[in-house]
Amino acid sequence: MAESEQRKSYIENKKLTLLVNNLASNMPGTVINSIIISAVLWTIIPSRKVFTWACANISFVVIRYIGLWLYRKGVRADDVNFWKQLLLFSFLVSGLLFGSCAIFLVDPAKPEYIVFLYFVLGGMVAGSLGSYHNHLPVFFVYSSTVFIVPTIAIYNLNTDITTNITFLGLVFYLLSSVNARKMNTDLSESLALRYDNNLLIKNLHLEKKNTELLNAQLMEKNHELKSLTRIDPLTGLKNRRYLFEEFTPQNTKMMEKKWLEMQGKNKRSPSDRYGYGIFMLDIDKFKLVNDNFGHDSGDMVLKQFSSRLTEKVRNDDVVARVGGEEFIIVLTDTDETYLDQFAEIVRSHIESSIFNITQGRTINITTSIGFVFYPFFHNFPMRMSFEQMISLADKGLYYAKQNGRNISVRLCCTEHESNDSGLVEQIASNTANAIENGLIYFEMCSAKPS
Repeated sequence: MAESEQRKSYIENKKLTLLVNNLASNMPGTVINSIIISAVLWTIIPSRKVFTWACANISFVVIRYIGLWLYRKGVRADDVNFWKQLLLFSFLVSGLLFGSCAIFLVDPAKPEYIVFLYFVLGGMVAGSLGSYHNHLPVFFVYSSTVFIVPTIAIYNLNTDITTNITFLGLVFYLLSSVNARKMNTDLSESLALRYDNNLLIKNLHLEKKNTELLNAQLMEKNHELKSLTRIDPLTGLKNRRYLFEEFTPQNTKMMEKKWLEMQGKNKRSPSDRYGYGIFMLDIDKFKLVNDNFGHDSGDMVLKQFSSRLTEKVRNDDVVARVGGEEFIIVLTDTDETYLDQFAEIVRSHIESSIFNITQGRTINITTSIGFVFYPFFHNFPMRMSFEQMISLADKGLYYAKQNGRNISVRLCCTEHESNDSGLVEQIASNTANAIENGLIYFEMCSAKPS
């Protein structure tokens, strides 16, 4: 119901705007026609009457222009009905003033002037049809006063020509009225369609904004969900999924870029080596913590262990929990010579830390570490994947645990600086065989078995 009222109000306001615009452009026609009639009849009718009639019409045109100026200035802008009524009254007065020419200016002895006058009046009706069909009350008030009143006056002259003229005039007026109604209906339907189209466009824009907002919210939620699926809920660290689905692909691309730089014109020198330190860590004898103190204590130890690890890394390094009591640290953009030192820093930091558990108790734990530098081959950095390097670091961790725990073990390669691509490919394709043959070997960097 409210929408129907809004549509109706829109149509009426548009019609009023059209009426005002057409009135402003058509009023000069009243002045021109008044001058033409006065010029033609100046010597036929007493000039004083002609002059008075013309001045009255032209003066009223000036008054109407003043009214339009006030309307456009916004005087009583909220009172649409006031302006509708005022315009209707102005058309009534204008029609009576112009139509009065038939009463005061017609001479039965001059039929050619009657025809001329009636032709001008017919033109006024035709102009009214084209300009004021958008407001039927205005059309009928103006056209009837301009045309019907003079028609009656001409008919009352009771001559053969005036009778025929008035009959044809009435037929003309009837047809004009029918056309006015049809044009008004078409205009109303056109404005209604325009309103509906504007409303549709507005709703589409609104829906588009809502959709964009929902999409943005959905993307944000998806990002949050994605982030959550890559976070270990217990420790708050990154998890295995993040490591292999996000971090590894990104850093593989970075390594490929660095390899292209080394192949290009601006070759890097050995001192400019770019690489990663990959450290696999495991809490020694963690099962005993759960067995002796309970799983709540075990969870507390895991959380504190995570905090101890993050204390020793930079913001752009990665610390992740890859399962149970197993963790990984990836040092980004690090010097190969620093890895041994860092492994000892972390191992000794864990060994010297005190861990709080349930019932206000404290314990000490140790960690075993296996680590490797990536790229494994300096001259062929892409021959070993990031996943393979993690696997090698894991082998180092296993070796450390088999050799007394609380130690760090590095995996090294005898062909780290090799230029033999075939040999490098052989090592990369079968690391187990390379370990067995001593091409890849374990190097203990600290030996403090627990």
